[in-house]
Amino acid sequence: MSYFYGPVPSRRLGISLGVDLLPHKLCSFDCIYCQLKTSSRKVSRRKFYVNISKFRKELKEKLKKINSLDYITVSGSGEPTLHKDLDRIIKEIKKISRNKYPVCVITNSSLLYRKTVRRELMAADLIIPSLDAPDPKLFRKINRPARRISFDKIIKGILKLREEFKGRIWLEIMLIKGVNDSISCANSFKEIIRLMRPDKVQINLPVRPNQLRNPLPPPRIVNQFKNIISEDVKTEVVSYLRIGSRRRAGRASDRAVMD
Repeated sequence: MSYFYGPVPSRRLGISLGVDLLPHKLCSFDCIYCQLKTSSRKVSRRKFYVNISKFRKELKEKLKKINSLDYITVSGSGEPTLHKDLDRIIKEIKKISRNKYPVCVITNSSLLYRKTVRRELMAADLIIPSLDAPDPKLFRKINRPARRISFDKIIKGILKLREEFKGRIWLEIMLIKGVNDSISCANSFKEIIRLMRPDKVQINLPVRPNQLRNPLPPPRIVNQFKNIISEDVKTEVVSYLRIGSRRRAGRASDRAVMD
């Protein structure tokens, strides 16, 4: 297993070098919209998954071949905060790259209620936590979490992260047709987001193949949802953004595009 993929063009992060710390779809959620299909490895216990010597070597080799990046993004096919000692990973990236590129961590927010996890994330420049539901019932329906992970813990974790983290936070919402795209949902999200005070909200759409039939909300519903959220905070629809820095990346298929 390689710890890196790309660089790939990203709709929200320009040209990004992806970092994948975990075995295939080892996750704390089994989201109904996930492109990796159903997870048989739903966990919440953190472990050491990375051989740090191999990680360093691979990163050095990757960076030798790269002229320019917008971000190095810790994300991948599972939940990155399941790896213990995540701050060491972030610091190694910055050390080897000589702080040339900002580091982003994309997380499903499941473990942010843990103080140790939040402390390890402090070394990042940008954190993109997700919140796909405005209430416990929808949270269980959409995210299908591992045991011991509750909606209240998700909310607590993001609120605490905002208190402690000095970098940028972009909150992501995956909008699913007929599930969480109603006006009442938008208003409930709005009240929660007002407390979280993210720097930006990014509405994402399940555009990649997944286990849902026809999951894309129509543009009218998406824009209506966006307009409600954007009353309090800058809001954008990720799937409507143009892919950044394409001239440097060359043309990319949908499969090669990082959301």
